[in-house]
Amino acid sequence: MQQPGRPREFDPDETLSKIMQLFWENGYEATGLSEIMSATGLGKASLYKAFGNKQSMYLKALTHYEGVMVDAAVALLRSKDLAPLDRIDAFLSSPIAAVRDHHDRRGCFLCNAAADRASLDDETRALVQKGYDKMRKSLIASLSDALPQMSRQAIAVRAESVLTLYSGLRVMSRAGQTAERMLATKDQVIKDLKQ
Repeated sequence: MQQPGRPREFDPDETLSKIMQLFWENGYEATGLSEIMSATGLGKASLYKAFGNKQSMYLKALTHYEGVMVDAAVALLRSKDLAPLDRIDAFLSSPIAAVRDHHDRRGCFLCNAAADRASLDDETRALVQKGYDKMRKSLIASLSDALPQMSRQAIAVRAESVLTLYSGLRVMSRAGQTAERMLATKDQVIKDLKQ
């Protein structure tokens, strides 16, 4: 009878969250194995056995981000508890609230990955496109609810504009943009959507 393997002495999801935080804050190149080992408390062999090499860890961390953060944004955009334009307002307000209320200037890991790695790596590009596509479809659904008289093509263009603004707000937050300036931009876009 085969003996079961030795159980892992760490929580893989918790450990992956720690790895995700490092890549999210520092990017791929500035996150070394020594930082990952220090943050997780695991040795190189344990990390490699559980998550693979650095590239594999990065991709798993980005996938984890999608499952936690992108899916939360999608749930907000599809919530029936808020009016459609209020859902979009809340979605666009999240980068502002991160800066204003939490002094969080990490931006969006998905947006960071788009700038950092997507042009260099097909797997990263595919994950970034998948995450953006989820948000895009949810924006189209919210805008279709809000503006039922508008053509599908016009809705798609507006959804792309909102998604581009969201990405821009996340990038600008990393660059030190004030919450006040971001709020003024967001408010103008919401006003335009109501016209």
